[in-house]
Amino acid sequence: MPPDTEVSLPLVQSFHPATFLERGVALPFTTPALANTRGRPGGRGGFEMIVPNPSGGRGVYIIGWDGARQLCRPTVHDTRLAARLAVLPAVTPGEIRRIERELLAEGLAGREAQQAAAAAAAADRQDRLVANFRLLLALVQQVEPEAQAGAASGAELEMRARRSLARIAPRLGRTTEAIATILEELATRFATTGLPGQAPPARIPRLLAVLRAVQLETAQWSRQRGNEDGGQAGLIAAGAELTIACAGHALEAAQGLTGDMVDLLRAWSADPSGIAARLARPEWLLDGWEPITLLWRCAATDPERVAALAEMAALVPVLPRETASWMGMEVDTEALTRIRRSVQLNQDWRTGQIFERIARNEHIRALAA
Repeated sequence: MPPDTEVSLPLVQSFHPATFLERGVALPFTTPALANTRGRPGGRGGFEMIVPNPSGGRGVYIIGWDGARQLCRPTVHDTRLAARLAVLPAVTPGEIRRIERELLAEGLAGREAQQAAAAAAAADRQDRLVANFRLLLALVQQVEPEAQAGAASGAELEMRARRSLARIAPRLGRTTEAIATILEELATRFATTGLPGQAPPARIPRLLAVLRAVQLETAQWSRQRGNEDGGQAGLIAAGAELTIACAGHALEAAQGLTGDMVDLLRAWSADPSGIAARLARPEWLLDGWEPITLLWRCAATDPERVAALAEMAALVPVLPRETASWMGMEVDTEALTRIRRSVQLNQDWRTGQIFERIARNEHIRALAA
């Protein structure tokens, strides 16, 4: 789209969502103009996107895919992604990641991303196996604490696991086979959060650790520089610090559910959606931060970091007001909005080398697979 083309779309002047679903999920578009776009269920069904004002001013566009095509010329990857989003039954970070993996596996973001998607899928399968084993181990240790399940051989642990399942099945009104199935279902949910003490850590604890490192580095950058990029670094550091505190609290609560395995199995039997929602909270809180950390990690020199900070600051997600109820305490979700008003953000996507940015974005998709 030429720089002087007028786009006639309804502009929302402010955007501070009440809930995470209203905020939407960060969408992995590779088109530079669609950076920082989020998606959520449409008001009349379907799917709608929240696109920051491309002029650099405040406000966002709430549009469908046809509206997005007025703003830019999307890549093939983004066009295919939009088609799948239009029929998505549930909008969650996990579902968006699943769809993106499928697209990357088809080679729509280059060979590097295709290979990364295959490796990530294999890592996910391994994480599910580890989660299933550790859930079963936790159950055995709690049902038969005298058995010292952690020191058992494979065959001995399997025998104790069958015995533990047989002991608790009547208390839950389920068969041993049904309890084993529930453990597998829970393992799918715990695969991203991991269990207490798990090494190597699962995906969410890994991302949280990376974000902590980036927070420290950008905070140091902000202290050392008083110019514009110092302000941008300060915004990133402040947003990361608040998110780390909330996500860490949610992750601890999620992993803490395994402290009473019988109660967890009972709760899942009664209401799987309730437990699944609690386990998904850390991922919702961290949604949108992975590309920010990757932009920083891909910047090797000071000039590259200055350029990266401008993009990173524009990507910093707001925390919805729902965060306070999730944490069970007061959370100043307006803090980032106040800081953002004093920081010049980089929204001028019309400048620079568009094709170079697309290639860079595809590289980031590979790293985030």
